[in-house]
Amino acid sequence: MSITVKNQSGKVLAPGAGDSFSMLGITVTPKVASQDTNGAYCLLEQQVSPGAGSPPHIIHNADKVIYVVNGRFAVLLGQETVQAEAGACVIIPRGVIHNFKNVGSEPGKILVSLNPAGHEDFLRDLSRVVQGGPPDPAKMVEVGQRHHVELLLNGKK
Repeated sequence: MSITVKNQSGKVLAPGAGDSFSMLGITVTPKVASQDTNGAYCLLEQQVSPGAGSPPHIIHNADKVIYVVNGRFAVLLGQETVQAEAGACVIIPRGVIHNFKNVGSEPGKILVSLNPAGHEDFLRDLSRVVQGGPPDPAKMVEVGQRHHVELLLNGKK
């Protein structure tokens, strides 16, 4: 059963619950959203298809942590690509170029936390731009700029 219980003491989000959306082989489910923490942080569950991942990007206004629940991921962290498997935790300070890609043959799952919150809004807006056909890089970059995210598409900065 997928239910959410919320009271004065907090909130319980059942397994499978959350307002999910998908883009480019990734299903994003905000488990902790900005409104849950007064903007302090967010926690996003991401189911990532084999071969899928994010383009290289820089988040200018938030620190990020990626925790690998299952699967095998290659993570660009600055100028180095590292391998991250189940149990790995990748810490990405604001201003550092990064991306991730599922390099395994099975779907993978990561938990992504950002401090402060708001990245879930960027991803939701980006998902709207990339639906229904080939993504328009100019529109993707524009969405990123509105949310303090510099998308480095085709190696361009």
